Amino acid sequence: MLRPGHFFRNEKIAEVITSHPVILTVVVCIAWTFFGLIGHDPWKSEEAVFMGYLSQLSDGYSYFEFLNLKDIPLAGPLFYGVTLYSIEVFSPLLAAHDAARLTMAIWLLSTLLFIGLTGNELWGRSQSWLAPLLLLGSVGLLVKSHQISSTPVLMAGVAIFFYGLSVAPRLSIIGGLWLGIGTSIILLGTSLQNILIPIIALALMALANFRYRGLRFASSLCIAGFVVLTFAVSWLIILYQKDPSLPLFWMLYTWNTAIDLVRVPSIDDLIYSVTILPWFTWPTWIFVFWSLWIEGREGLKRKELQLPVMLWIATTLVLGFTVINKESGLTPILLPFALIGSIAATRIPRGGGNILYWFAVMTASCFTVAAWVYFSASYFGFPQELSEHLSNLHPEYQPGNRSTDIFIAIVISTTWFLLLFNIKRRPERPIAIWAINLTFGWILAVILLFHWIDARKTYAPMVKSMVSNLDVKRDCLITQVGPAQRALIHYFGKIKTTDIYLDNNSQTCGYLIYQDQWDDDNHIGSPWSLIWEGGRSGDRGERYKLFKRETRSE
Repeated sequence: MLRPGHFFRNEKIAEVITSHPVILTVVVCIAWTFFGLIGHDPWKSEEAVFMGYLSQLSDGYSYFEFLNLKDIPLAGPLFYGVTLYSIEVFSPLLAAHDAARLTMAIWLLSTLLFIGLTGNELWGRSQSWLAPLLLLGSVGLLVKSHQISSTPVLMAGVAIFFYGLSVAPRLSIIGGLWLGIGTSIILLGTSLQNILIPIIALALMALANFRYRGLRFASSLCIAGFVVLTFAVSWLIILYQKDPSLPLFWMLYTWNTAIDLVRVPSIDDLIYSVTILPWFTWPTWIFVFWSLWIEGREGLKRKELQLPVMLWIATTLVLGFTVINKESGLTPILLPFALIGSIAATRIPRGGGNILYWFAVMTASCFTVAAWVYFSASYFGFPQELSEHLSNLHPEYQPGNRSTDIFIAIVISTTWFLLLFNIKRRPERPIAIWAINLTFGWILAVILLFHWIDARKTYAPMVKSMVSNLDVKRDCLITQVGPAQRALIHYFGKIKTTDIYLDNNSQTCGYLIYQDQWDDDNHIGSPWSLIWEGGRSGDRGERYKLFKRETRSE
């Protein structure tokens, strides 16, 4: 320990922390998961569209009313059912969007837990906490993990399936149960084409390892098939009780949706994936290549390495032949990466480990300073130039009293600083430090910066101002806006709109909401008259207009 670092170390505390990495991992995973789930409005993204549909489902609309809408995000009934249940349970305490986000914690913690169990099954106790830290420390997991999305559902399903696959040769019944549960989550919680991930992984393992071709594993598959069939039939019975035609309708819909998403990848698709993978999987991909190099050809002959490699191949094939236009679509690739990377994570050269360690420390230090500087500019007005810049971006921002947030952020920053000096030098320390730094950085961003970010990104004030100009008794309302904006109008305005167009001569709606840009010179004439115009504070792009149909004089 370099001076003056020894002043910040307590040998007893350092020994406890270093000797109990599993406890440290559990604390880090829980903190990383729950911070950022509540306390801010849904922002313009997939989350906004989900929240619009969820709010209408909560108001009694049928799940099947939305299936034919082209802008509905891809998710299965399990996703909607769990999320709606959370909204109902926590509605007295939390806003609907916060209650909905809490369900993401279920899927994220399940993913981290079963990746740890799989690592323990394949390689031993150290991998039971190294694999979750590598997964959590992957930069790409932050993209959608704390927003309302079906991606964490897919991650949990694949992680549970993979644990069942790893344990099945040893414990056929338990392995079969987890295989079935994971596959059922993928089938009923996500889009149908994702079911190819477990199918391809099973086929590849059967070809690669004799233990996946015997009667013992066949019994696991029978158990898994029974579990999947039980869940699927239960869902179809629920549909049949509502309407005998719904089971066939749902099966055709899910099949057609999956077929529409499958296509041969283009050169642009491949370039897109290759260009974002280095930062998306950072720093896990470093350990992946090192593990493959260390294990070599001999490692590929063993089940322990074959399993994550086959999952990697299966996931890559399914994602490669699926329409992906967002970074979050590549998130499942992080699961095999975390498992493979954990294999030789404790055997990295000392120099390489030190480089990653200091890179993590310097990155976290710079981010911590930046977070406090930006908060100071938005709250205290210092530094003045940055404060003026933030005021121009969001002129109506009101910081309010943030004393409690400041106190918590000071405690978090101090805890992080002291923790750096109380983790002893061990081969796995760079991974632990990187995951800890990412977690504390995320927590600090949530506490210090999310208040300003939410105030700038939220549509709530704008929608409420717009809706206040509507008559209490009104007929249908036309929206010529994007899918995310339309969903947020539904959610914040508590109104339902229609998707018919202006050039539809048969429409007789009394109101129209139109979206364009502030520098556009669009003109909508008779029979519409402008009664409101506005946008989000500081947003120089999107502009919204509310029109009312003129009544014809007799």
